[in-house]
Amino acid sequence: MANRTKDEVIYVRADRRLKGRFEKQKEESGYKGNADFVGYLLDVNEGKRVDGVTLKEVRELLAEAVHELKKQGVNINQIAHVVNMYAEMFSDSNFKATNYFLKKIEDKLLQISEKLI
Repeated sequence: MANRTKDEVIYVRADRRLKGRFEKQKEESGYKGNADFVGYLLDVNEGKRVDGVTLKEVRELLAEAVHELKKQGVNINQIAHVVNMYAEMFSDSNFKATNYFLKKIEDKLLQISEKLI
């Protein structure tokens, strides 16, 4: 987006209610400038972006996913450490907990993907 020249002007007359809606949606979307927000609205209208998903929501979802993946990574490392220490003691039944946590990771990623798509 750098090096763009913004030398064209679009004037729009609106009543106070419409301007308020515009400003509220712009703030909720995460865009700071009017030109970027109008570009976003045009992209949504043309189907280039998903309507209803704002940058703020995407950032929150990604932060949630990163946090969850870090927690699960710690769990997997702990499991691997114990398995390596006591490899002869583990059987298939002992890996049920691991499968449970992996299923939780998969479900969380599917939820995030559905929200983004």
